[in-house]
Amino acid sequence: MTAIGGCCACPKKPTSADCESGFVPIFNGIDTTGWVYGTHNGKPHRSGAGYGVRDGVLFCTEKDGGNLFTEREYGDFAFRFEFRLTENANNGIGIRAPLEGDAAFVGLEVQVLDDSGSEYRNLKPWQYHGSVYGVVASRRGAQRPVGEWNEEEISIVGSKIRVTLNGQVIVDADLASVRDPEILKAHPGLERRRGHIGFLGHGTRVEFRNMRVREL
Repeated sequence: MTAIGGCCACPKKPTSADCESGFVPIFNGIDTTGWVYGTHNGKPHRSGAGYGVRDGVLFCTEKDGGNLFTEREYGDFAFRFEFRLTENANNGIGIRAPLEGDAAFVGLEVQVLDDSGSEYRNLKPWQYHGSVYGVVASRRGAQRPVGEWNEEEISIVGSKIRVTLNGQVIVDADLASVRDPEILKAHPGLERRRGHIGFLGHGTRVEFRNMRVREL
């Protein structure tokens, strides 16, 4: 895969015009214009008041959240964002996902998780932060302490996916190399080449900001 420069992968400063060239904001920092809630079994996948926006930050809480997706679909792209976790926080980034169903299976889900959380000491390797859920395990150790902002980039071109967290590549995989019949059966989303980007809440507070995309 061609390396994608920027806040996570580029040797230049994050504010460098070269690093940010071609990236377009997909969150206005004011409200959820341009975003839509997914559905599951025909019902809106939204809990409580849904995602909130305050001071340029998109957030979900223990009671408010759900699955919030871009109205637009994307195929090959790089997605950059910042996130801040609370203790035992759990969320996910849906990519190439349809609006209906469980994005971790009918699309792809890149985990957003407090790897240091007391509730998550005995997970499968592919459940930790940055992993492609159920498919590819990430390398651990790049996540900042709870309460600090992290920078992440997810780039996907064809079947090749790379996840970079705070300047460290934690996933670099070709999804076409997955041959396990049980994984393939459980994850038809591996075959998708286009879909929505989304935030997949799991009943904990997680904050996101500075979301932008470059189509490749």
